[in-house]
Formats: sequence, structure tokens, C-alpha cells
Amino acid sequence: MEQHREPLLGYTEAAAFLGVPKGTLYWWVSQKKIPFVRLGPRTVRFAPSDLQDWIDSHRYSPDREDVD
Repeated sequence: MEQHREPLLGYTEAAAFLGVPKGTLYWWVSQKKIPFVRLGPRTVRFAPSDLQDWIDSHRYSPDREDVD
């Protein structure tokens, strides 16, 4: 059975996907605020589905009752 895996994104592509500057993405990774995959000491990649899940989990909705 063949399993299809999505291509991982580099910093430039992930920043464009999220609509943020690359520097912001570097900061979030250093603070472990966003999901990423570390492939080596200087190689970080991002799965688009993880980024979308992260976006969805941070979505504000005025109908939610758990807002502080």
C-alpha cells in the first residue's frame, strides 16, 4: 500500500502560506510556537496540513464561549 505524503515547505514557502514575514516564522520556531519538522541542525521544514491545523486552532470566533 502506497502512502502519499505532502511535500514539506521551507521557510520562504511556509511564510507565504501563513502570510507572515520570514523573520516572524524564525521567531515562532525558536519559541516553539508553531509546528515544524527539524531534519538536521540547520534544516527546518513545515507540513502544510500541520500549518493549516495550527491556523484553525488559533482562529477567533466571537461565538466561542471559552474566550478569556
